[in-house]
Amino acid sequence: MKTFTMFTLLFIATTMVNVAQAGSVHYNVTLTFIDDTKFTGTFDYDSSNQQITNLQGTLNDVLMGNVESLNYQLGSGSDGKGGINAYVFELNTSSIATNPPVNNNAGVRINFNATNPTSGPTDSSQLAYMDCSVGALMGKTCMYYLSSYNPKVPMEGGHGVLSEVITSSGGQPVSQADCLFNWAETYYSQLFSPTGATSQTSAPYYYRYYQNTNSYVGVSSDNNHVYYLGPNGVLQDVGPSSAWFTTAGC
Repeated sequence: MKTFTMFTLLFIATTMVNVAQAGSVHYNVTLTFIDDTKFTGTFDYDSSNQQITNLQGTLNDVLMGNVESLNYQLGSGSDGKGGINAYVFELNTSSIATNPPVNNNAGVRINFNATNPTSGPTDSSQLAYMDCSVGALMGKTCMYYLSSYNPKVPMEGGHGVLSEVITSSGGQPVSQADCLFNWAETYYSQLFSPTGATSQTSAPYYYRYYQNTNSYVGVSSDNNHVYYLGPNGVLQDVGPSSAWFTTAGC
């Protein structure tokens, strides 16, 4: 059977800037596909230079009962119609395909007005997802929504409604450190629980404390390294924050 990819690899490969820009605004995005699969996420966007950063969220594949965290924003650029396309993936690669799948990646493409993201997509045909994670596979076929492909979805079901709602949270953009902490809570929940701990400052550390696991994670402004303090009371330097920001897609 013919292999096809979720996104054309010739999309504008802009250099990603992971630090939220000074003029950026924090947004919430909810993208619902016709099979009821839903992406719920957040991003920061600076309309003055049309840079989107820190796109991340959760993909809920309702029909298959599968939920995946997507934290790697690996591309963005103009849609040629006054809007912005941005891509986020579960794995740290944009490689994804079905029939057969090339890996167990999952990804989403959002689209929004470059001047005012809350006004919605400028090209709804750009809205797309593909879920090739283990829980979403039907043999060699991934779950997906691709408006340019026939069929648009591989499984019947859902309400047949495609919608994208973007709202401004009114808050400040997520810092790289907070982005890293959020990622750690998702992928190392056995070390950092409960999720959503409050970030605090005690010079030189910007950190979070996790009551359930009696642990701390923080970034030091002295050397820009990440530190971990577990229940044994031993402070560990786990490496440069720049390396961890890259790993976490922050």
